[in-house]
Amino acid sequence: MTYTCPACGYGRLRAFRSVYTRRWGDAFVTVPNFPAWRCDHCGYTRYDAAALAQIELVLGPDEDDLAEQGTRPRMNDGNGPGERGPRRWSF
Repeated sequence: MTYTCPACGYGRLRAFRSVYTRRWGDAFVTVPNFPAWRCDHCGYTRYDAAALAQIELVLGPDEDDLAEQGTRPRMNDGNGPGERGPRRWSF
């Protein structure tokens, strides 16, 4: 199955493995070989929706997602690219 990039509209999202790193409450979580999707044209990246669901099942809902709940619709059915990608650190 192929997905068109929602950012550039030109490239295709391709599956690859990444390192999932995230601050979850007071803990810092790192998961190697985490499934993700990257655009072959612009580099747009999103984590895999099914893998994110498994992380949330183990760790519980993310505080940021609870704060944003209801503000944006879920864009997918749990297969393929999710709606969240790697976050950039801001200091």
